[in-house]
Amino acid sequence: VSTAQLEHDLAAAGGGLGLLIGHKGTRLSGGQLQRLALARALAPRTELLVADDVSSALDVSTELALWAALREYGVTVVGSTAKRAALVRADHVVVLIDGTVADQGTWADLEPRWNHLAG
Repeated sequence: VSTAQLEHDLAAAGGGLGLLIGHKGTRLSGGQLQRLALARALAPRTELLVADDVSSALDVSTELALWAALREYGVTVVGSTAKRAALVRADHVVVLIDGTVADQGTWADLEPRWNHLAG
């Protein structure tokens, strides 16, 4: 819950871990649903997380806190994203074009050629 940046949301809702979220999470925002799924994935002390744009629905400050927390947690994340905040924090970035590796390296090395892909 802490790593997934859900503590504030649970405290604000007043239900803690017993909070009722409704059928299929209807009482949660897209970002909260994303972070709830992440918390569930991390619960068994996950070492490797394969994720599809794990921070796509998050505001910038929550996204930055999430990436810092994932690094501190020690989980290896293999994921897809076009978000600059995630790319900058990645140890290794692979650029795929039509399913083929077009380039790879750190974002600092790739950014001059691939900046147009990051939002």
